Amino acid sequence: MDLKKIAELITNALEEYQPIKIIFSQPKKGNEFKRRVLTIKNQGFFFWQEEAFFGNQVFHKNFKKKEEVEAWFEQHKEQYVQALIRIEETDYQLLLGQKRTKIRVQTAPKEAKIESHNRKKNYIFAEGIPHDFLVELKVMNKAGKVYAAKYDKFRQINRYLEIVADVLQYLPKKSLKIIDFGSGKAYLTFALYKYLTEQGYEPDVLGLDLKEDVVSFCQKTAEKLNYHNLKFALGDIADWQSQGKIDLVISLHACDTATDAALAKAIEWDARVILAAPCCQHELMDKIKSEEQKAFLRHGILKERLAALITDALRGELLEVFGYKTDIMEFISLEHTPKNLLIKAVQQGKTTKPKTSFKNLESLLATYGLENWAMYRILEKDIKKIMGLPD
Repeated sequence: MDLKKIAELITNALEEYQPIKIIFSQPKKGNEFKRRVLTIKNQGFFFWQEEAFFGNQVFHKNFKKKEEVEAWFEQHKEQYVQALIRIEETDYQLLLGQKRTKIRVQTAPKEAKIESHNRKKNYIFAEGIPHDFLVELKVMNKAGKVYAAKYDKFRQINRYLEIVADVLQYLPKKSLKIIDFGSGKAYLTFALYKYLTEQGYEPDVLGLDLKEDVVSFCQKTAEKLNYHNLKFALGDIADWQSQGKIDLVISLHACDTATDAALAKAIEWDARVILAAPCCQHELMDKIKSEEQKAFLRHGILKERLAALITDALRGELLEVFGYKTDIMEFISLEHTPKNLLIKAVQQGKTTKPKTSFKNLESLLATYGLENWAMYRILEKDIKKIMGLPD
């Protein structure tokens, strides 16, 4: 093994956001930084951080692009005598001579191994088995090992499928029509399609998004995987018109009122099941008024959180008025994302009694001065019809 091979290993680790640590030590003449350490970090998004030790001081620098880290490595390998490169569970110890570099490879000591994940849980798409869409989307490698940086996404996919499994009893096995509003890079859309086909369903899935490059990527990936009935299209939730009945409407992390638009469409189509994970919810932020709750409303962060909770409570009651049995549940652990709620709504038809939900809805709107809530106004005529109220 030589330095070129080491550089390739580093590049692969960076591309796949694998656990990595690089330590340069024993500075050469003229270099006053006695040690430089680089590790991967995750604070909502992944980046690499350098710690540079100068006397008793420590300086930090962050890198967002792998090319920056590669350049950092190339620069400092000329300035130090020793380097330790730890990629997942392997140590590469380098003695950087002027004419020749000595490299020693060994398994990292147990106490020094980069933190791994708890992988004992039985997932629907288990680790250790290569699943084609997870490999293609770079969640796992070809051997079925989940990349450390994608483990939260891996958990989210499996948690999502657990929720889907719970509503399968309400969906037809044949000619199952699904629309995923705001599908994005479509990790969950691909997972849904794969899971349903493996369960013997015949899904016809459409992923809709506003970003042309993302739609193009997802469509090409679906074609590459031979997912023949998974399609992606460019379009806006509010303007989308469906041909025929839709059985399952999905809206995961659509921003602000886009979630309302998706719910309104689902109600319009009388979808059998709705799964919606709201994202940022700003519409009611500036509209909330309450003399009794000024202690909440005078603090911006508390007002924002209260607005989000009220918005989801209103959505839940509104869906109940239209005959849906609605549950609001944790989608994924709060430690992974603050946007962790999911609205699950299953159409129960005329057997439901909407009066209680309508009363709750009206009470919430009146309590916080939200009579002009946009989603309520969009569906107001239908609500009055259901409740037998005059126009």
